[in-house]
Amino acid sequence: MMIKKTLVLLAIGLGLMVYVTSCNVFDDDFEQPTPEEELQDRMPYAQYIIAYWQGLDMARYQLQWAQQLGGIRGIFNRIDTYAMESGDTDDIWYFYYSNIYIELKSIIAYAEESGSRAFRGIARILQAYCLGMMTDTWGDLPFSQANEYFAGTGFPAYDTQDIIYMEMFQLLEMGIADLRGADPAVGLFPGPDHDMIYGGDLDKWEKAANVIRLRYMLRMGNQGDDYSMALDNIQSRELFGSAHDDMVYHFDQSLNQENPHHYFDENRRHTRVGAYFVNMLKEQNDPRLPYFVKDNINGNYLGLEPGSINFNASFPAAAVASKDTPIKLISHTEQMFMEAEVYFRMGDQVQADMAFEEAVISSLRSFGIEDPEWEAEHASVENVTIEQIINAKYIALFLNPEVWSDYRRTGYPTLTPYGNDTLQGIPRRFLYPWREFNTNSDNVPHDVTLYTRMWWDVE
Repeated sequence: MMIKKTLVLLAIGLGLMVYVTSCNVFDDDFEQPTPEEELQDRMPYAQYIIAYWQGLDMARYQLQWAQQLGGIRGIFNRIDTYAMESGDTDDIWYFYYSNIYIELKSIIAYAEESGSRAFRGIARILQAYCLGMMTDTWGDLPFSQANEYFAGTGFPAYDTQDIIYMEMFQLLEMGIADLRGADPAVGLFPGPDHDMIYGGDLDKWEKAANVIRLRYMLRMGNQGDDYSMALDNIQSRELFGSAHDDMVYHFDQSLNQENPHHYFDENRRHTRVGAYFVNMLKEQNDPRLPYFVKDNINGNYLGLEPGSINFNASFPAAAVASKDTPIKLISHTEQMFMEAEVYFRMGDQVQADMAFEEAVISSLRSFGIEDPEWEAEHASVENVTIEQIINAKYIALFLNPEVWSDYRRTGYPTLTPYGNDTLQGIPRRFLYPWREFNTNSDNVPHDVTLYTRMWWDVE
């Protein structure tokens, strides 16, 4: 199974297949790791698996439905045709609960034991980030009782998505409070060897929490047709000032870490770049085309149509999918597109235009591109529209699963469903895992299809 292979890769890369947290049965004198030692080991591991997770099948299936990627073999070709089965989501569901969820809960417990509030704050922010990805993929899911998976006392009830959103916002606020209350003289403080994202810079972690909050406030705005909370978040909280604040994970080659898109495309060759995405770049003569798309054996940029099999279609380019390309979890570029959307929806066209221009320029500069003529036409836009904002964001956030959520929220870009199925359209959520129906049947929702809209996904 793919996740098993991923776990092997993680184990080889970090030498952490098993954490020893109970008595050593082979040595009565075995000295338990201190809480501080546990934190030093677990935080970099947790950050790595979260970054890797963002490029695993959960994200890649979403990118296929958003037509940034196309599936060329087996299950990936089936996903293109919306033929997902419950068994297809078992591994990715339990990768979260058995790995990410457990690691972050453990970090919080050890941080509380040692008085290390900075570690607890970072873990809570990461909890909120991952919980957001999970609920926006499945909707209702276990969180308040998720420990039941491991306690051996039963199976967890599901929290509704509106409650999960409140939990996310609370985690972010508690995380920020921890960061602000952290005392270098009390407990362990994270450094570059422990915090692989920000090197222990707590100010940047607080900015990241506020930008994550903005991402999910867009869903809240969509649900209630009210974006005033999102506007308040922009105006009253400190957000990213530039790409230097981006929440980015850099893969450590000395530990054999590898960008997952490189592993699954270059090594496993499961997917190609989608035709819709490639054609959009070509039509706009976008200077990022060679940075996003690798030319094929004939020297052409060729996208894969949904459900088709064309082994000559292009792979993602090295700039976004080399072995050591970092994963951007959330970025200044995404933030500025969100600001453009919020200002537009709140009737401030001038600010919307300015934020849109900064967003597009931010994306170009991240690849070292300066093209004044193209920028004058495609970035310096007067009276920008929602369609223009989301279409440009769709390009800039290549390989970020956020584009599927944007499509569900806004209907942009105007994708044509596989087989031109306009009756049901493009899937709007994942199916619950087969194992949940077999072991947690009393709690898992039974009336959900790929096309069932979730709480915030209103027409």
